[in-house]
Amino acid sequence: MVIAAVYLLGALHGCILAFVLAQKKVNRLPNKFLASLMAVFSLDLGMAAFQSFGLHEPYPHLIALDYPVTLLYGPFLYLYVKTLRDGNPRISSSDYLHFIPFALLLVYLIPFYMGPASDKLAMLNNTESILSLYHFAVITHIKVLHGMAYVVGVVYVFISYRKKLKDSFSSIEKINLAWLQHLIAGITILAGVAGALHIFSSVEDTVLMGLNENVYGNLTLLATTVFVFGIGYMGLHQPEVFVHSVHTGLSANNPASAESQGSRSEENSKKPYQKSGLDRDQAEQYISRLLRIMEEKKLYRNSELKLADLADELKISSHNLTEIINHYLGQSFYDFVNSYRVEEVKRQLQDPESEDATLLAIGLDAGFNSKSTFNAVFKKQTGMTPSQYRKQEGLLRNSPLNPPPVGGQAL
Repeated sequence: MVIAAVYLLGALHGCILAFVLAQKKVNRLPNKFLASLMAVFSLDLGMAAFQSFGLHEPYPHLIALDYPVTLLYGPFLYLYVKTLRDGNPRISSSDYLHFIPFALLLVYLIPFYMGPASDKLAMLNNTESILSLYHFAVITHIKVLHGMAYVVGVVYVFISYRKKLKDSFSSIEKINLAWLQHLIAGITILAGVAGALHIFSSVEDTVLMGLNENVYGNLTLLATTVFVFGIGYMGLHQPEVFVHSVHTGLSANNPASAESQGSRSEENSKKPYQKSGLDRDQAEQYISRLLRIMEEKKLYRNSELKLADLADELKISSHNLTEIINHYLGQSFYDFVNSYRVEEVKRQLQDPESEDATLLAIGLDAGFNSKSTFNAVFKKQTGMTPSQYRKQEGLLRNSPLNPPPVGGQAL
């Protein structure tokens, strides 16, 4: 009875969370997917409470209504992370393909749902004849593999999300991805545990730590409950990182414009660089302007510098600037800008007039916005920490091979 109450409260909680997420103005499309995940999971929890309270006896025709919805967990979670990464205002037509397995299973189970109550009670009691008739054991194995495949998909999208951040921002410290990293770790652990419990529970007469098959199911469902609701609460506080570009002049208030804008953005993100219309001569001209602007205007000193800001300065599209930096210069935007910051720090450390300045002050002045990033980026590009580099420069200035002039200052 206690576990039934937990399931019921979880289902009600999930419904409220889904409603709140669906009303969020920030990350509108991703939050709709997250709200949908909360909703289907609440249905699953509600059906678990329904069975735990013994309501399946008087209402047998409601049995297994939640059986296909587990095929929605993966797609909704995958599309949440994907749309969070892409920032598009509309779902693409290819994204609907993720719901085909759910639709097929739903259609396949229509005869079962339309069948007699005895069949549903037999299915709940694991009667072999019904399980074999509808191949429930095989379907369950497929559902587990389906979930595992989406774990891999979510990990892939997260990795590409991190790459996109480095192609769009020169500083990513304030873009907190820790929750997404925890999400990926949690998904992987949960999927592994669920898969292991499924294997143990599917082997006849197998008992793990004295637990039977029902306890396996309860543990998995309770763990998933905590995890999914954790995602929901984190989603409520997630800022919008990639705001859809408005350089095309289309209005976000115009649904048709927003939809066409979203489809064009989807196409641009998949478009190979050689089809962008930017030839090598143009690219070399832009590279020359880019390097000159970075040196003369020292834009890298702006710790909040974004790809769009630099593209506006050059009067070219963000897509073409990404092509120039990634393809022609062989760097991400993040590494490109930070290379200028590192060189600026090195210049200041070589300047005797900066001897009294702290390393952090020099790093912040060069455009870094945190000590940890400053140290990590500097060491990655020079092979030594800022303090080691300063010590080395001090030794060189005071070396007998570089004696101080009459004025007392080292050259």
